Amino acid sequence: MNVNQNKKNNLLFSIILFLCVYLFFIYLNAIFPVQSDDIGRKIGGFAAMKQSYNGWNGRLGELLLVAFGSFFATTPFYSFVNGFIGASVIMLLFAVFTGRLPERTLKDFSIFCVILLFIMFDPSFAFGSVFYWAAGSFNYLWGWFLILLWLLPFTLFWRNVSFSKSANIVVLIIEILTGIFAGWSSELGIVFIVLNAISIVAAFKMKRKVPAWYFAGFISFCIGWGILYSCPGMRLRANLFSNYLSIGEILKLGLVGIMRRIKTTFDSTNSYFYYQNFLLLSLFLLLTSLFYKPSLEKFESCVLAVFLLFYSIRSLPKICYVLCAIFISVMSCFVIKKENKYLSNLFYIVAGVLIAEFLFIGAGIQLCGHLPGRAYFQCTICNLALIAVIMEFCFEIFKDKIKIQKIACISCCAVCVLFSTFVAIECYKMSEKWTEMELEIQAQKNNGKTDIVIDKNTFISRYKNYGDWGNPGENPAEWPNTSYASFYGVNSIIAK
Repeated sequence: MNVNQNKKNNLLFSIILFLCVYLFFIYLNAIFPVQSDDIGRKIGGFAAMKQSYNGWNGRLGELLLVAFGSFFATTPFYSFVNGFIGASVIMLLFAVFTGRLPERTLKDFSIFCVILLFIMFDPSFAFGSVFYWAAGSFNYLWGWFLILLWLLPFTLFWRNVSFSKSANIVVLIIEILTGIFAGWSSELGIVFIVLNAISIVAAFKMKRKVPAWYFAGFISFCIGWGILYSCPGMRLRANLFSNYLSIGEILKLGLVGIMRRIKTTFDSTNSYFYYQNFLLLSLFLLLTSLFYKPSLEKFESCVLAVFLLFYSIRSLPKICYVLCAIFISVMSCFVIKKENKYLSNLFYIVAGVLIAEFLFIGAGIQLCGHLPGRAYFQCTICNLALIAVIMEFCFEIFKDKIKIQKIACISCCAVCVLFSTFVAIECYKMSEKWTEMELEIQAQKNNGKTDIVIDKNTFISRYKNYGDWGNPGENPAEWPNTSYASFYGVNSIIAK
């Protein structure tokens, strides 16, 4: 088979994978009922965008949501558009991790399946709130789509992928456009600004020629983030949270106060994330000690490192665990560098992921780390990156043992398909319960009732990551009960 034919086959394979995920996401979006923040919201246009920016939320996704997004979710077109964005995010994650589209290999197919599986399964992340709930999708899914699209050329640069002159111009235009919108999409943009600034300094120290699009992408991202951070509505909204402090207020805490604030921020982050992180890093340390020039001394050092990580995560502030993990990864990178550059590079990537993780968590200091599950996608991505590194290493170790690779691939695919089926069935059941609720509301209205009582089980799913948005409770005067009552044209609604 010639090179061109192989490229065509790999491209076809990528398209097939994309379409499979796309169809699955179309289904999830199509059967999901419009609810919570989106229910009853009409097209707000520019006036709603201006009101949100000045009084509530300045994220690009939120502005699009209030302008037309919530209403768009009630149309048949929403499932196709949002499903496409969701499938693109899965594909972009693979491309950012590997520097290419999936190829027709057992390794790539396995990694792709595990990316989809982990995103649906991760207990520290609310999959449904991001991938099919309109308010979450516009605020987070669309934002990460732009960020990953903007980030991809940078990862290719550091993988020594060069562009032609004409391609450089195209990338320059893409970076300027996506940079502004990506920076405008997330408060966590500050992390990418810091990492990008560090990467530019590193490139100069390594005497690498940095293309114009690199600087353009960096500057445009800073502009976009500046638009978001200067938003007056964000400050007004933040004041509603009792634990919020401005940067000025944090600085006034003094050194001891700031240290306490940092500790609380790290300790407040979802504990599931830390334990997944610990298990993945420990697994990688054990695998590398067992399969790369195994020796008793190397294995003992690895076990000691794992116990140190375990002690840190169980007995010390969580920031100590993250710093310990970074230290162990960096030391492993330098110790192995002379013996095995490939393995050293993997530890280098692990260290980079952990540093990014440290910055992502630290960036939540103004709210002291108290974030909803849907705002933890960056943590899920960090753990996914560690999974990708482990799978890359394992497939490299068993590259000459096709049977083992096939077993691993079939296992990954089977678990992904089974869990996807479970998610699809549970989402369908939730859709049925929603229909039953609407029939019950109509029946009570037909009987002359204006104070409606609905079953609280309508909003409870066996799929734990179905969503984390606000649902009606027992107080008819609280949101979202008030929005539901208005939407269904009754005096009040409670869920019991």
